Amino acid sequence: MTSIHFVGIGGVSMQALALWCRAEGFEVSGCDRSEFDATRLTAAGIEVCAGHDAAHAHGKSLVVHSMAVPADHPELQAARAAGTRVVRRIELLGELFRRRRAIGITGTHGKSTTTGMAATLLLALDPESSVQLGASLPAIEGGFRYGAGEWLVAEVDESDPGFADLEAEVALVTNLDDDHVAGEYDERRNYYASYDELQAATRRFAGHAQRLLYCRDWVALPPLVADHPGAASYGFAADADYRIADVDLRDHSSRFVLHAPGLGALTVELAVPGKHNVSNAAAAVAAVHLAGFDPRPALPALATFRGVGRRWQSWGERDGALIIDDYAHHPTEVAAMLEVARHTGRRVRAVLQPHRWVRTARQWPELAAAAAAADEVLVLDIYGAGEKPIANVSSALIVERLREQGVEARGADIGSATAYLAGSLAPNDLVITLGAGDVWRVAAALADGRVDAEG
Repeated sequence: MTSIHFVGIGGVSMQALALWCRAEGFEVSGCDRSEFDATRLTAAGIEVCAGHDAAHAHGKSLVVHSMAVPADHPELQAARAAGTRVVRRIELLGELFRRRRAIGITGTHGKSTTTGMAATLLLALDPESSVQLGASLPAIEGGFRYGAGEWLVAEVDESDPGFADLEAEVALVTNLDDDHVAGEYDERRNYYASYDELQAATRRFAGHAQRLLYCRDWVALPPLVADHPGAASYGFAADADYRIADVDLRDHSSRFVLHAPGLGALTVELAVPGKHNVSNAAAAVAAVHLAGFDPRPALPALATFRGVGRRWQSWGERDGALIIDDYAHHPTEVAAMLEVARHTGRRVRAVLQPHRWVRTARQWPELAAAAAAADEVLVLDIYGAGEKPIANVSSALIVERLREQGVEARGADIGSATAYLAGSLAPNDLVITLGAGDVWRVAAALADGRVDAEG
């Protein structure tokens, strides 16, 4: 039997691929240096090892690794020395695309939520569809669903240049921001040398698709992909093919009308807040329509969608304060989340965890500018995600810039931030933890009520 080993299996998208391979009948194993919940993997018969060891690759038919794993990793070296084929995660995703009719969703922001929304619609219309997602979707109890049907909806990570080679039947590009770009720094895991390289990869991905959907509101996209012969656009713009109108934003929900070609005016109700989610929902409806489905019977299912993991995730209340966690780590995302937070009318207290050294070095001024929308900001140390520290770059730069802008700001770690907030919460507060690392632990600790106030 073909045996496949996953190096770095703890990531949500890696777990999803491992589960897919197991469902296809392969023998699957994996390992990760970080602790994670492996319950679903082990229940599926996947052997999971803690930590890394070159012996893990022994006797395997194929070794799969994420972009975060360095090329000189001992398990990868051992596999190559033994003549075992070694592939990146994105290459294995390409095999899934060849086995199913795929809706591939990419972009700097919103791709997880948009994929979750598209999956919700597609499963209501075709229950035997498959899903591959880089976040947890409660309806499928994770980031993976294996179906016997012909359709697959999948999140496509643009940080891996290999995404340019994927061949989707319907490709969706939500936006394209200056992210995963290394510039003058030599880090290349999850990075391009320049924004031009990222644009070129996106254009190649779009060019492989039979139908293309892109956001008309994102100014960089029309000149990049609008010449695709099967292109259609969505957005708030008056000339978008799928046009958003009559938006009603509420504290915990939203509503809008989508003018869709051949369908007329569709009223879309959402159980998630924010203008960005209106755009995400419009994209999801349009993508399913371009795949040949009438989305109207599935709109009630979309109205029940309450988000994917770590996207405006409510942890409940403490002392009357609302506690929210979000994966936002790019300045554009932080600004969008704080806009939603301010819309509630509460005092906004943000806990910001800068993510990756290269990203922070290049974007800390913009990150500080975005965070300044909060009433108070606690800035944690940089979550390096395996990158080497960069001289003269730290969270202190963000704290100082925020103070210069008149924002109450201070540095903290997870423990001190949690204790300080626990001792100063007021009923009208909204605490929001922001970052792609482990900043969510602050929200979790506050919500469980066990943390002591700072004293």
